[in-house]
Amino acid sequence: MKFAMAGYLSAVFFFLLAPPASQAVSINERAGNHFRTASNNQEFILNKSNVNNAQFGLLNTFNFDAKVETQPLVLEKGINGNDLVIVTTMKNKVIGINAKTNNKVYEKELGPPINTITRKDGKETQDMDMWGHTPDWGISATPIIDPSTNTLFVAAWVQKNKGDDRYRDYKVFILDAKTGDKKAEPVRIFGQSQEGNDCWFNDANAVDGQGKQYTYPKLRAGLALTGNKGLVLAFAANGEHPNDDKRDNPHGFVIAYDTRALLNQQGFSRDPAIFCTTAFNSWGGGIWQAGGAPVTEGDMIYVATSNGTSNNGGDDLTESMIKLRYLPSLSGKRPELQKTDWYKAFLDERTSGAGCLWQDNTSEVSCGRAVPPPPGPNGEFRLRAGTDWDFGSSGPLLIPGSDVLLQGTKDGIIYALDKTDLGHNDRFNKLMFRPPLIGSYFSGDKDGETQQSWLRANELNRSIPCVVDDDWFTPCKIEGGPENGRTHHIHALALTQKDAGGGIVYVWGENASLKAYDFSTTRDRRPVFRAEGEELASARIGAPGGMPGGLLMVSGKPSKLQGAPDTAIDFDTALVWAVYAKCGDANKGFAEGELIAYDATSILPGSRNMKRLFSTGNVGGCHGGLGMMSRMIPPVVANGKVYVMIYRVEGYDKVIGSQLKAFGLK
Repeated sequence: MKFAMAGYLSAVFFFLLAPPASQAVSINERAGNHFRTASNNQEFILNKSNVNNAQFGLLNTFNFDAKVETQPLVLEKGINGNDLVIVTTMKNKVIGINAKTNNKVYEKELGPPINTITRKDGKETQDMDMWGHTPDWGISATPIIDPSTNTLFVAAWVQKNKGDDRYRDYKVFILDAKTGDKKAEPVRIFGQSQEGNDCWFNDANAVDGQGKQYTYPKLRAGLALTGNKGLVLAFAANGEHPNDDKRDNPHGFVIAYDTRALLNQQGFSRDPAIFCTTAFNSWGGGIWQAGGAPVTEGDMIYVATSNGTSNNGGDDLTESMIKLRYLPSLSGKRPELQKTDWYKAFLDERTSGAGCLWQDNTSEVSCGRAVPPPPGPNGEFRLRAGTDWDFGSSGPLLIPGSDVLLQGTKDGIIYALDKTDLGHNDRFNKLMFRPPLIGSYFSGDKDGETQQSWLRANELNRSIPCVVDDDWFTPCKIEGGPENGRTHHIHALALTQKDAGGGIVYVWGENASLKAYDFSTTRDRRPVFRAEGEELASARIGAPGGMPGGLLMVSGKPSKLQGAPDTAIDFDTALVWAVYAKCGDANKGFAEGELIAYDATSILPGSRNMKRLFSTGNVGGCHGGLGMMSRMIPPVVANGKVYVMIYRVEGYDKVIGSQLKAFGLK
């Protein structure tokens, strides 16, 4: 009896000490969570010991008959106890796939997509893709799943009148995530901005007597949900230039719906809240974020804008971080978006010169990034190609449990902002540390501190105001300077968070290597270079060129540290995954992609190099092993599998569809 009791107590003691059972996780949105950390800390299968070329590899593929430009979502145990992978296409199809059997579960078509091909003088062009790779335009932004109602929200671009591609409607569809069935009727996105700046969300018949549809909105940023029942969509526009007819000027928009209204709950308005980033007489401020979704926290929304008019105070918020508060529908009234704060990184209208660009880190206004062109016929500012330095070239990342809001830009810099005080201005004293971190090119002084990085950041900014034959793909080159003849755009960030005090931030800029920086959430404590990968994105392509650099995701187990945020990761288990263009440019053309996995925290002895665990390609060559890289879709890691989307290309220049590759333990 004593022996039995002792065994029983031992069993209880073992049970209490045993780690929790592995938990499956859903990937409901772009970058894994509303902070956009591009991390999953519920990965209990893949680890540093089994992710290698001997044990890990390709399991299966699934072909699509259309181009895919959106990140796959994963609904854990969504079909007969197996994961359900949800993919949306440019032909407005929503497709559910059983992750275990690789069989199609459902396929729903939301409406006729837009054929963007136009023919003039015997030449064929595409009015939404300057490179001519996207003839059909339908679902172009990553959808989102609301787990509280099992609702999949999808935005699709459809013909207003079947067979007529001239007039085009954006609609939000409300679907059952498990079955793809319609839960409620879709809503047509339409209305006037609540800013009182005369902006309309462009649509046919938006204004009385309007006989044509003006500049088409362009939806690329992923959808987001606020903590108070708001569905958020962020738009850019097709084209980045002002027009003689101001009604045809492009604008950025943030649209928000009450999700309860979309599900037909009584007492809530189905009309959207609409915020326009620039005034009617101005232009620009598009939100594209390389497909990244807005950051949301509670009722707050953070978006990063790009080129356009910016010297009109708080009315024209181009090249800016904007903070909005979502106010839900009450008593049947339309919801609202309130502008609460903003930070302007630089002004496109002003030229660079004496007194600009970090000359005074505490007060000076930052000037434009390139020599401006001659004014238009009426003296108005005209953007020239040389000024395409989008502040919003990546999506923002909010470090959970802190006030630190990070933003990667086309000038290769990572800005750290205080979410509680963006400043309502463009003064440098609002940055969390100054000057900001240079996130591409050089890693800093590898023998010790990173002071050289700050000097190079200064030089980088002073080198930017150059235009060569109006070609914005040509970076300025200073002999021996930081640009080193290479481009520098940042299109993705990822975070391995250790605790509320910080962690490791990863960035992989164009024509650069993956870099890791130790980040602190303490004000004025500068990031410190930690390590980098050995692979160079677009390695054999001459400058300029090289989109998009590397697209990232981190996986691992939850942190064991007491008081760590819910998103924190156990450093002993963290992996960082990347897809990058091996040798070419995956935007203007097509480039062989490679999937690679690194130990996210270890550094090889005697070096400052990260430890590579797995790759699909060959070392040093141009074979990436994936096929043609999808230009803005990061890898997705969930429940022991890694999902990667590629293009299916006929010849060298015609997309015939896409393919989902699933990797896992063999």
